[in-house]
Amino acid sequence: MDFPVDVALAELVPILPVGPGWRYEMKFDGHRTVVWREKDTVRLQARSGRDVTAVWMDLALAAFDMLPPGVVLDGVM
Repeated sequence: MDFPVDVALAELVPILPVGPGWRYEMKFDGHRTVVWREKDTVRLQARSGRDVTAVWMDLALAAFDMLPPGVVLDGVM
C-alpha cells in the first residue's frame, strides 16, 4: 500500500441498515487520520493526504510501541 491513501468517508443515507453485524456510534468532530506503522517508523496522514506526523508526535510514538509493522489504521482522533 502506498502513502498516501484515500480515507473512508461517511455518506448520508435515508435509512440506516439493520441486521447482524451493524453497530452505530455518535459522530463527534475530530481529525481524520491514517496511521502507518512501517518497519522502522510511523507516519500519520491527514484526510487531505498531508503528512502530519510532526503535529501528532505523541500518537506516532504510541503507535510505534503498540502496533506491529505493516499496520495501516484509519480513524478519528
